[in-house]
Amino acid sequence: MGGWWSGLSLMKYNERFMPDVVAKVPKNANIIVACQKGLRSLAACELLYKAGYRNLFWLNGGLDSVEEVDLEREGPQPFKFAGIGGVSEFLGWTDAQRAAAAKKGLGYRAMLFGRLVAVVVLVDSMILGVQQLYQHMHEVQ
Repeated sequence: MGGWWSGLSLMKYNERFMPDVVAKVPKNANIIVACQKGLRSLAACELLYKAGYRNLFWLNGGLDSVEEVDLEREGPQPFKFAGIGGVSEFLGWTDAQRAAAAKKGLGYRAMLFGRLVAVVVLVDSMILGVQQLYQHMHEVQ
């Protein structure tokens, strides 16, 4: 799921990944590789290993699996929310947001439900508008 759902552009292979790493990172450096779920970072570790990097550290399960006490961070954004965006974030449908909603209680869940209702009403209004426009165009002809 990319693009509209996650708020990120659709995934594409970064042709500059290995050339940029080789140019900037020595082969004996310790490298921590992470992404939100752990799949893209595992693929990156494989590329790095094939290129001769041996001091690789991968977050199994990605940032979603990290507890705040596990790593130091800068800024207020919790690790579990670091890579989410788009419609899934707005509706609170990520694993991390569902866990947070369970802790925050009914008010937070009501807000997320309200957002879902708003999206459904908006989409329904758009469909109705297109139907009305289509009908009007046929009447004009």
